Amino acid sequence: MTNENNFDVEGMHIEIFLSSEEIAKNAIIIPKLPHGSNIVTIKSGSEDLSDCDALITQNRNLFLGIKTADCAPICFSDGTKIGIAHIGWRGLCLGFIEKMIAEFETKKPSVYVAPFLHSFEIKRDFCHEQLNPKFGGYIEQQSDKLVFNFRDAIHSLVPQAVFDPRSTGTDSSLPSYRRDKKSGRLTTVISFST
Repeated sequence: MTNENNFDVEGMHIEIFLSSEEIAKNAIIIPKLPHGSNIVTIKSGSEDLSDCDALITQNRNLFLGIKTADCAPICFSDGTKIGIAHIGWRGLCLGFIEKMIAEFETKKPSVYVAPFLHSFEIKRDFCHEQLNPKFGGYIEQQSDKLVFNFRDAIHSLVPQAVFDPRSTGTDSSLPSYRRDKKSGRLTTVISFST
């Protein structure tokens, strides 16, 4: 790793940009992020990105990006393909990580998880009803709150993942909607290692 925002991990080159940093956004392919589980395979860069939360490519000349505030930007590589996904609690419940892994030649691709909100309070509502069947073991009663350990739930699905240690909940240099109620975003970009 050269620094915490620009490094290589097992066949992937990762760059992380804060909202305040200038990046050549037209050089990065970024989907619209409707908080679903659709994946688009990028061949030319002109594909429709209006209804997807993940991108995959074999094109070694392309840069794929995801904007997040608290959701997990997860990068995948098997040496032939790279991919990046925007995973929130809804995507986690929809099996989005498993769906991404199925797109790769190996069932254990290299995985890097950029900064995200490691744990957060949930209510006994729709969110709890969706998380509890599959991830109930990661929901903990803390005083009068229910807290979902998002990081450990992700780790249970991709134990080989390398996690950025920073959490948007505690690192004030990173944007967090839950913490600050502001619209700043983190942009995570993946490309092939050279």
